[in-house]
Amino acid sequence: MRALVTSAPRTMELREVDAVAEPGPGEVLLGIDAVGICGSDFGLYKGTHPYAQFPQVQGHEFCGTVRALGPGCEGTHAVGTRVAVEPLLPCGHCYPCSVGRGNCCMELRILGVHTPGGLQDELVVPERLLHDADGLDAPAAAFAEPMSIALQGLVRAQVVEGDTVLVLGAGPIGQAAIIAARALGARAAASDLVPERLERATAVGAELVFDAAGDVPDALGEWTHGVGPTVVVDATGAPVAIRRAVDLVSFAGRVVVIGLSSQEVSLPIVPFTRKEISILGSRNSVGIFGDAVRIVRDHPDEVARLITHEIALEDVPETIELAMAHPEIVEKAIVRMAA
Repeated sequence: MRALVTSAPRTMELREVDAVAEPGPGEVLLGIDAVGICGSDFGLYKGTHPYAQFPQVQGHEFCGTVRALGPGCEGTHAVGTRVAVEPLLPCGHCYPCSVGRGNCCMELRILGVHTPGGLQDELVVPERLLHDADGLDAPAAAFAEPMSIALQGLVRAQVVEGDTVLVLGAGPIGQAAIIAARALGARAAASDLVPERLERATAVGAELVFDAAGDVPDALGEWTHGVGPTVVVDATGAPVAIRRAVDLVSFAGRVVVIGLSSQEVSLPIVPFTRKEISILGSRNSVGIFGDAVRIVRDHPDEVARLITHEIALEDVPETIELAMAHPEIVEKAIVRMAA
């Protein structure tokens, strides 16, 4: 079978490899249908990601079709069913796991990061990671994973109907946050440096968009009736954006940081007490992946607008290079695997 192997920094090789083993107890053999490429994959490809290792098969956003069931999996997902894969492998024993937060397990492993992922024709995975995606087009089913990342942030911020959610950074996760916020009954606005992303944000439901490089428009105050957004989602990790989030969020508001960065940010203390704001981190997802699949299922047109490139397995390296150089061109690339 084929596997796209990241063998060294900025080097991917399409190889013929041995077929995977038969699924063991509690495992399922999948034929991979589609794989999303995200910012984490850029770092793994370049070797700059903290968990980069070589050789490795990347791909943590993926869906597949059940081809065989291991012992104990009878009556779960029938052969021929399309499933979205929740790629997290928590240890089950550390403190976060003991309190139901395996998404931030201290020994967490992720398919496509720490262990081989979806950029290959077949993969054996634990049955517990599978979520029914039958009837969904493969690229949409693969998008369930980034949708779960966005939804986790909104759940952390306790977004409810009537909230006003400002999303800083309208890349794929930010766009997913707009869709998910609306699905929760909230209203959404967005800010970004890339004009094309602001256009897409409007297309998926943002009521207000503005250029992150400029001053905050008066329209934001009007949009929130002078209160400020009750929730600000940072999907950039940029210090300037996180500082802006603290300045803009309403009294008693919540700031949730989804974006990743190695940089430090300085924040004023006064808003924490004067406005009694909460600043929350968000990582992966826990307990809501099925909800993410349902949001994708309920919003097919919006999800389809985010997928700008459907590519073949052999085109992944070229597409990653293009996406890193021109984010305005490649919003979201999905590998549609050969049937």
